[in-house]
Amino acid sequence: MDFSKNIPKYLVEKGNLVSQVAFTAIFTLFFINLFQPYGSRDWIKGGISEGRYFLLSSLLVVIGMMVVSISRLLLHHRCVYLRRPIQLWAYLVWIAAEIVCIAFSFTILEIFMFDDQRAFPQLLKISFANTSCILLLPYAVTWLYFSWRDKDRRLRAISEYRAGHQPSGGGVAEPSMVNFYDQKGEIKLVVAIKDLLYIKGADNYLSIHYIDGDKVGSSLIRGSFKNIEDEMRQRGIVRCHRSYMVNRLHVRVFEKAKDGFVVRLDTSTPIEIPVSKNYSQDVFELFGGK
Repeated sequence: MDFSKNIPKYLVEKGNLVSQVAFTAIFTLFFINLFQPYGSRDWIKGGISEGRYFLLSSLLVVIGMMVVSISRLLLHHRCVYLRRPIQLWAYLVWIAAEIVCIAFSFTILEIFMFDDQRAFPQLLKISFANTSCILLLPYAVTWLYFSWRDKDRRLRAISEYRAGHQPSGGGVAEPSMVNFYDQKGEIKLVVAIKDLLYIKGADNYLSIHYIDGDKVGSSLIRGSFKNIEDEMRQRGIVRCHRSYMVNRLHVRVFEKAKDGFVVRLDTSTPIEIPVSKNYSQDVFELFGGK
C-alpha cells in the first residue's frame, strides 16, 4: 500500500462525514451496552452497576463524538475549502490523534467522576486500547460502504455516458442531456453533454458555454459551482480553476504554460481555459493521469 497517496475524496465529502459520525455514535452506544466488549465492565476497578455502566458508556460516546465531529469539520475544511489534500499516512496519524484525545478525555472522566485510584498512565493506556478497538470497527464499516458506493456511482456514470453516446439497435441514440437549474430549483437550460464546452462562474452566476450549430453559444443562469460540482464531475465535467469547469470530451491539449497549466478545447477557434495549481491533480486524474 502506498501511504504517500492522497486519500479518496469520498472520505471528506460532507454527507459522508455526517453519516460516519452518526453511525459511529449509534453503533458504539449499542455495541458497548449490548455486548460489553473487551472486558469493559471491568474498566472501573471493583466493577460497576448496569445503570452506571450505561451512564459511563453514554458519556464516552458523547465525548467521543464531540472530538470526532470537531476533527472531521477541520478535515473537511482543509481538504474541501482550502483544497489541501491529505495523504494516507497523515490521515492515519489524524485518526490516531482522535483516539488519543478521546482516551485522554475518558481517563479524566474516569478519575474525577468515578474516583478510579489507578495511576493516570495506566488508565490512559487502557483507555487508548479500548477506544481504538471500539472506534476503528465502525470506521472500517463506513469506509468500506463509502468505497462501494463511490465505485457504484462511477459505474453508473460510465453506463449513462455510454448509453448517451452509443447507437442502439442500429439507430442513433439520443445524447445524454444535462439540466441546469436556478436557485429556486427551476430548469433554466438543457444542453447535450457532447455539446457542452465549459462553465464559467462569477459571483452568484454561471455562464454556460456550448456548441450551437457552427458557433459557440452561452447562457447565463443564477447559481454556483458548489451546487453542481459533484453531478458535473460524474458526467466528465471537471473543476479546473476557481472560476472554470471544463468538459473532458472537448479537451484537445493539456499543457504547462507560463503561469500554470492550460487546456485548449477542440473548437474551430481555439479556446484556452486556465488550470490552477489547486485543481491540476483533479484534471490529471480525470484524464487517467497519476
